[in-house]
Amino acid sequence: MKIYFTSDTHLFHKNILKFEDRPYASYEEMTEDMIDKWNSQVNDDDIIYHIGDLSFGNCDQTIEVLKRLKGKIILIKGNHDLSKHYQKINELGLLHEYHEVGITLKYKKQQMWLTHYPLEIGLRPRKWSIHGHIHSEESAWENQINVGVDSPHFKHKPFGELITIDELFEVMEQRLPLIIEKYEAQRHG
Repeated sequence: MKIYFTSDTHLFHKNILKFEDRPYASYEEMTEDMIDKWNSQVNDDDIIYHIGDLSFGNCDQTIEVLKRLKGKIILIKGNHDLSKHYQKINELGLLHEYHEVGITLKYKKQQMWLTHYPLEIGLRPRKWSIHGHIHSEESAWENQINVGVDSPHFKHKPFGELITIDELFEVMEQRLPLIIEKYEAQRHG
């Protein structure tokens, strides 16, 4: 079993192509490419944390996409996700879990808050805000990591490819020394 993260896929969203300069001629092409990339990475027993703004499609379009996606999807609601759609989708069993606000995840002694919006949790070593929402903007704090498809943290990856937990931890390891330095300076300053 592998663990993946993503956010802000905005499937079926025509205007996102302009807002974020995504490399597609149409939203249909974008949606199909993201589905293909997802399914080429994911096996049925893998877990995918989708941290909001999955689809701009109507409920039926979103249901059809979810039927095609591999893996156990844990969806955290984003600002563009309609609760009534995802409650219905969840009742159909197309999601492994659905959360209106967020969840916490502990992994390898790291505590992560997974929410659509970045959280300001203070600079604490081994405590992380894993989020989306801000698309191609940089996160404001070193312990906020944007896992959205437009994230500057993962620009080196092909667009739309899911982020593995190992890739997420690489970013954490790069940022941890600065967090510890700032944390110690606050405590002893």
